[in-house]
Amino acid sequence: MTGSEQRRQDRQDADQIIRISLTRGVALQTETARMVDISEGGLCFVGSRYLSPGTSLTIEFGDCRIVAEVRHCRLREYGTIRQFFIGVQVQQILDGVETWLALTESVF
Repeated sequence: MTGSEQRRQDRQDADQIIRISLTRGVALQTETARMVDISEGGLCFVGSRYLSPGTSLTIEFGDCRIVAEVRHCRLREYGTIRQFFIGVQVQQILDGVETWLALTESVF
């Protein structure tokens, strides 16, 4: 299987600013990114840097806060613009379960 055929869940387009936090050593690094799609088990966002598969992140948007693991990170270049499309799998919903369910409910 290739591409979307490997996906376990259907995805829905999204366009939402999210906040990404990861811990590197003892420092907490935070940045904003743009969510581009969402499914029951994960989401994809556009970020400004490469994140290795297996990296654990905290992602926040609205009242929702989740812990996720990077599954893939792909560079896309548009002229002089470099963007990374990062797919993550949700590990745990810490806050905003209702918000998460409302967003992913419409995927079905």
